[in-house]
Amino acid sequence: MSNEQRAKLRTYSLLFLCYLLPAICCFGFAQDNNANDGSFTVPPIVYVGDRAALILPLPGFALNSASVTASAVSPSDDIDIRRAFLERRPGGSRLTVEFTAYSPGILELPPIVIADRSFSGLKIEISSVLEHDADGTVLSGPALPLAIPGTSLLIYGTIISILCSLSLAFWVLFWGRKRIGGWIASWKKMQLLVAMQGTEKRLRKALARGDDTCRNILDALSGEFRGFLAHFTGESCRAMAASEFARIELENEIIKREFLKDFFRRCDGIRFGGGEIDKKDALSILDDLKQFLAALSNAPVGAPPVGAPPPASLKGAVK
Repeated sequence: MSNEQRAKLRTYSLLFLCYLLPAICCFGFAQDNNANDGSFTVPPIVYVGDRAALILPLPGFALNSASVTASAVSPSDDIDIRRAFLERRPGGSRLTVEFTAYSPGILELPPIVIADRSFSGLKIEISSVLEHDADGTVLSGPALPLAIPGTSLLIYGTIISILCSLSLAFWVLFWGRKRIGGWIASWKKMQLLVAMQGTEKRLRKALARGDDTCRNILDALSGEFRGFLAHFTGESCRAMAASEFARIELENEIIKREFLKDFFRRCDGIRFGGGEIDKKDALSILDDLKQFLAALSNAPVGAPPVGAPPPASLKGAVK
């Protein structure tokens, strides 16, 4: 063989390796039964009846359009092909087959023809929720209760709630009963104080409008104030004379006996003086009552006010 013939042989061999061999491999890849090498499913584990997709990368396959869908797929009893299409990707084209399988095991997809290309031999593995035992296939056993989402939170939350309820019950029985009783008593006294302040405002408005006589207003004031003191101090103040307020036992330091004695002595003196009651005298009694209630509301129940100077009109009753 001459040197020229040898050169032509090497050239033809190189052309065969560079052009013809890749084309033959690509055609064989599309026609070969092992064409699903490198394919994967989404999701990775496919169960019977699940809707899944088989994706087959085709790095050496050139696609002109962005996507081409198969017109028809051969029917199969074990697999229902919902859609099959080729799509062009930056890293190369790929085949996507959306399917639903009805039999477990390794199944082969029906041949798919897209864009004059035939894809056959595509195999998928289908799992089953059934477990195999000596008697055949049975349903898998139930999961442990603690494996169910939220079970642990429910159990431990119930235990913590029970412990907190027991702790609260013991606290109420052994220590909180007296404390709660004190809170309730303080709340009731504050309600009485608010009611008495409302009475004072109502009588003051009636006096300003002239809806009633000054004597009737002072009579109502004396009765309401004595009833308030009876509930607030626990003493029988409704039938007390003015001098008797100097001898009563008072737990609340803000309520001074000398003030009460002077207040009711002035009020009773005006009421039973026999003459016409001046409107200024009635307003003076209402002003003393208003300042006394204000000093009482600004102080904790059972203690004198802190940091606040006493009203001058109380005549030394609040120190």
